[in-house]
Amino acid sequence: MSLRIFAPSKLLAPYVTAIWDYEDLTGSDNSALSILPDTATYLCFLYVDLLQTTHKDAIYTTRSGLAGFQSYRSDLGGIGKVSGVSARLTPWGLNVFRSGIARDCAERRVDCRDIFPRYAIEKIEDSLSQKRTAQERVQCVENFLLAILNRDNEDLLIQKACRELSSSNGNYPIGMLARNLGLTERTLERRFLAHVGATPKKYARVVRLRNAIFQRKTLSTWADVAHTVGYYDQSHMIRDFQELYGISPESLYPQIDVSQTIQFSGLLNLYQTD
Repeated sequence: MSLRIFAPSKLLAPYVTAIWDYEDLTGSDNSALSILPDTATYLCFLYVDLLQTTHKDAIYTTRSGLAGFQSYRSDLGGIGKVSGVSARLTPWGLNVFRSGIARDCAERRVDCRDIFPRYAIEKIEDSLSQKRTAQERVQCVENFLLAILNRDNEDLLIQKACRELSSSNGNYPIGMLARNLGLTERTLERRFLAHVGATPKKYARVVRLRNAIFQRKTLSTWADVAHTVGYYDQSHMIRDFQELYGISPESLYPQIDVSQTIQFSGLLNLYQTD
């Protein structure tokens, strides 16, 4: 797998955390990759073959696609050579590029042709296939994002709410958060759904569990991890692992420990053996 990470341009940085360029993402052995829930949304532009994504019981086969907010693991597989450029958006980033779709796109993979003009997506795919370098491909996607960027659609209070939940590792009481933002809890939830695609409670749950997998590197037992990250008990944390990741902590952690991509994303190979 060839995966290169680029920082977005200054204008895109509030809404895009990174841009990935990859050639033959799943490799010659068509290895299965997974994306663990990490609050990000992904806009993916593919220019060779199709990508197959399994999310819970649904299977999506697309070229260029949007992966909305997810609270459950997605498994990726190639149908041929999967090459493209993906923009990893901030939790609130989607709404400035295409408003009003965050909630409908959550827990799904949506064909970009269904949310942007078909001709625009086909033009990007054709352009990417002709670019010689990763830098040229990334610039092509950045140009598209800049052309559709509408900052009038951002919600600064929701951005602040996301940051507060993330900085507290998911342990900020939602009612208190709403009051501190000058909102009712119901209004916070409504605006959160509109801009992020999930409720604040679900967002916090994803953040807390992601924190747990990193805490295990410094703590000796999962019981210690559960206590440190704010779970009522270890069994509660294990249930979250099974419900969100579909795998036990003991099975997941060895792959987390050796992953080169999990620190900056949710991407890893759950099935590697060496």
